[in-house]
Amino acid sequence: MISETEIRKAISLLKTENQLFEVRVIYNSKQMYSGYFKTADDLIKAFNKDIRDYANCNIYITLNSLNEACYSREQQNFFKKNAKATSSDNDVVGYDWMFIDVDPKRPTGTSSSDDQVAAAKEIGNKVYSFMKNIGFYDPLFGFSGNGVHLLYRIKMKNSDENRELIKKCLNVLDMYFSDDEIQIDLKNFNPARVCKLYGTQAQKGANTEERPHRMSMVIGDQEEIRINDAKYVKKLADMLPKEEKPQRYNNYQPAEFDLDEWLSKYGLRYRKTSYSGGVKYILDECPFDSNHKGKDACVFRTASGAIGFHCFHNSCADKTWRDVRLLYEPDAYEKKQQEYERKIYAKPKSQPERKKIEEKEGRPVFLTAKDILTMPKSPERFVKTGINDIDKRMRGLKTGYTSVISGLRASGKSSVISEICLDCVEAGNKVAVYSGELSPQNFMRWMNLQAAGKAYAEPTQFEGYYNVSRQNQEKIAEWLSNNFSLYNNEYGNDFLAIKDQLERKFERNKPDLVILDNLMAFDIKSLSDNKYEAQTAFTWSLHEMAQKYDVHIMFVAHPRKAMGFLRLDDISGTADIGNAVDNAFIVHRVNNDFKRLSMQMFGWKADDDLYTASNVIEIAKDRDGGLQDYFIPLYYEVESKRLKNSFTENKIYGWGDNADGFTGTDQMQIPFE
Repeated sequence: MISETEIRKAISLLKTENQLFEVRVIYNSKQMYSGYFKTADDLIKAFNKDIRDYANCNIYITLNSLNEACYSREQQNFFKKNAKATSSDNDVVGYDWMFIDVDPKRPTGTSSSDDQVAAAKEIGNKVYSFMKNIGFYDPLFGFSGNGVHLLYRIKMKNSDENRELIKKCLNVLDMYFSDDEIQIDLKNFNPARVCKLYGTQAQKGANTEERPHRMSMVIGDQEEIRINDAKYVKKLADMLPKEEKPQRYNNYQPAEFDLDEWLSKYGLRYRKTSYSGGVKYILDECPFDSNHKGKDACVFRTASGAIGFHCFHNSCADKTWRDVRLLYEPDAYEKKQQEYERKIYAKPKSQPERKKIEEKEGRPVFLTAKDILTMPKSPERFVKTGINDIDKRMRGLKTGYTSVISGLRASGKSSVISEICLDCVEAGNKVAVYSGELSPQNFMRWMNLQAAGKAYAEPTQFEGYYNVSRQNQEKIAEWLSNNFSLYNNEYGNDFLAIKDQLERKFERNKPDLVILDNLMAFDIKSLSDNKYEAQTAFTWSLHEMAQKYDVHIMFVAHPRKAMGFLRLDDISGTADIGNAVDNAFIVHRVNNDFKRLSMQMFGWKADDDLYTASNVIEIAKDRDGGLQDYFIPLYYEVESKRLKNSFTENKIYGWGDNADGFTGTDQMQIPFE
């Protein structure tokens, strides 16, 4: 039994116009007919002419791009029984699809029960949610008649390296999602792999009420299936645990590590199950957050002995087995020394007017080491920026400190600022913003796109222009709630008046981070008649406020017209800004000028990895760590307006239930119903 309508739909989605494909008809798992075609019309004609009996047969199609020479084989535009040659891996030019088959476990030669199909759909939805959360575009959704398919559009050449990548991807998904009832088919990595031809009936075994034959079909009515960059495939493949090398800390015997004993020793309760690639330890709760329960956190041991960990909640998604072990055994691994470059940007300040110091009782002018030791000290607090290297090397933005951020026009400052706001809220901190050049609606439009991410950014009729649905805007607003606030520009731009309002806000519901964009948008004439003195007074005023209220204040200052590569001294009109702040960052856009000038100044080579980025943020001053001239690559994403830590990064913020692994799957738009 076939459906011409469904077959035509499948061909139109799976293949480009006049793209060569092979179809195979297998009778009773013994006889095989093969034909090569370029159009659905020719395929349908061949079905009507050559295939008289559709009973007890199953029909399949090749997924990937075939060598055009295969069209000259004897079975061109008709089905030939026991054809001498069919498509092999060597006949495939490149991968068009990454094929994920979620299939119920059952005896060979039998169809799935209704309960097994329902279980496959449930796992399929979890795979879909996971893939979307790590950055993949929506796949082609298919129902094979017995299980579910997710076909992700890719464009990769047929090579040993890419075969291994696809194989690893399927192993990762098998490790995460296969269970006692459902398995991710691991055989679908080879280029010539065939897939059920949608619009034909799955006829394995007897057609019974308990295990009926069902029609296969494409699920949904997709108009566009976007191509996923190969870097996302590599990102997924890299999640496969790697075998530890013999080291001193494992007594040069990594394979002998007793994982069961270790988990029990540290009180990590688990349920043990097997999957095709090894053993899965499903933890009662995540070691990093006890609220993550059920099947959300697992430890895996592959057949090779490699150990891995994964939690499906976004807040723990970056944690590895190494992090788990270090949590309970801080000295488990050999420590590596980190070296930091210590240079000083600041120039000596001009001598102030001489004043006489009068010593206060009990407070000596010069302190001994013991005096200093007994002085009260508040615990250090840091606000995470979401920029990995800043959070790692500087520990984030320290409260009580001030930062300046600068960069040429269109360098990406606004993108950095609004994304820092989102990461601040995601970490449970509060942020207040002054945006003197953007209306509240325009500020939120940008921020909504970044919060939504590319998976929820909807294209418009204008190229490169995306929106977020009203429904998701409301969810984002609810998530931001009282942890984010934006100054209403209707109340003017007088700095002292705004400073007064900020101090009131500090006393009512203290924010952890304040961002002021930008210095030039403030009226600071009340601080001094001299422009440069007013800018210096503005900076020191922020510094005093940050210390008084234990808040981090970041402000934007546009640079002067720089004659060469933008440096700290080029910020605004006076070098005193660079002296007064604790941290300074410069955002660069990676264009021809950036490449030319950076090569001249730093002697970088033309193939430097930084030049693969779209933007770079430079740590120009780090008061605590002494770090400077440290450049961090960022990667711009058109759909979301994000500047990402890596090309494949896909942050999932907490505004939607889907942000926490599978616990919110039932509230997503589910493809398999």
